Amino acid sequence: MLPNDTKFFLGILFLFSLIFICKYAANIIEFSFSKFLNLKKVSNKAWAVIAVKHKFFSAFLFALFVAFLPGIVPDILGQHFARLTVACTRLFAAFSTITIMVAINNLLDVVTDKFQRSVKLPVKGIVQAIKIIAWIITVIFVLSTLLNKEPLYFLGGLTALSAIILLVFKDAILGLVSGVQLSINDLVRVGDWIAIPAQDADGTVIDILLTTIRVQNWDNTIVNIPAYNLIANSFTNWRGMQEAGARRIKRAINIDVKTIRFLNDEDIDKLSRLNLLKDYLARKKEKINSINKDKDEYNRHRLSNIGTFRAYCYEYLKNNPHISKNFTCMVRQLAPTSEGVPLEIYAFSNDTNWENYEGIQADIFDHFLSIIGLFDLKVYQRISTME
Repeated sequence: MLPNDTKFFLGILFLFSLIFICKYAANIIEFSFSKFLNLKKVSNKAWAVIAVKHKFFSAFLFALFVAFLPGIVPDILGQHFARLTVACTRLFAAFSTITIMVAINNLLDVVTDKFQRSVKLPVKGIVQAIKIIAWIITVIFVLSTLLNKEPLYFLGGLTALSAIILLVFKDAILGLVSGVQLSINDLVRVGDWIAIPAQDADGTVIDILLTTIRVQNWDNTIVNIPAYNLIANSFTNWRGMQEAGARRIKRAINIDVKTIRFLNDEDIDKLSRLNLLKDYLARKKEKINSINKDKDEYNRHRLSNIGTFRAYCYEYLKNNPHISKNFTCMVRQLAPTSEGVPLEIYAFSNDTNWENYEGIQADIFDHFLSIIGLFDLKVYQRISTME
């Protein structure tokens, strides 16, 4: 017969060996399942593949195996060392609680991976908040098990330390609250283009964490912005533009005031050769002739070159296939300044891609600047004099 202390030691050794065997068995089962999924060529977006990726099955099986250990500890260790047996039972019960939490943690990672690209809410930040709460509850239950105290006992202690906790974790709590507000109000999503000049951020949101928003700028630098800053300060989110499928073009051409004049019959005949102005000038000419029947030379209505150019720009935009027909499109004259009369183009391109948008905008103004001379107009350009 073996001595009692030897039996106890061997029992402890057997229990720890059993833990390693259970862990190894769980990993083997998950590995075999992973091979099976590969043979079946299951999509990478399937639940099972994502669960294997985040090791949920091995964690779940290991937690399931370990859950039986506290019940068999007294039978294996015996009753000769009652206090040590009770302590080991509590230790394995606490360990079982931790393994269950690890499995839940991996399950939350699976949910994050599955839904973070397909739902509007920033799932990653919400899941991180749930993880923190879950781990706090786990720690309370572990301490409760090890010290044989009710969980409410530790909750009362946390209440007493709440002031210190609030002071120490002030930034984390502010970030957590801000992250929840961002989630509930749907202010920011992964993939949004946002601009925060104060933070030198102008690019795409690549990650939304519990307390931090990660933005990849257009120069490929990455800025980490506290979530609280987005709540406390203003920022621009271009999501509305992307969802609408149209991006605004708003730019003015400054016309030299000295070149603005009325059109004569020869000018009208010349401009009538432009297809975009043919109908416009015909209508205007008929209307003006009817108005000017009984009026002398000084009170007659006449067409101006800037007004006709404005009409041409409008017709050009209306006939441009790259300009959206569902949004405002106009060419307006702004108040004259010391740099001429601004003629503003206000329209929306039907392509929100930055590179394509810039090309569309440049093509439009290339054309307007090239053809403006046909209207006997000049673009204002400041001439610098050197003494």
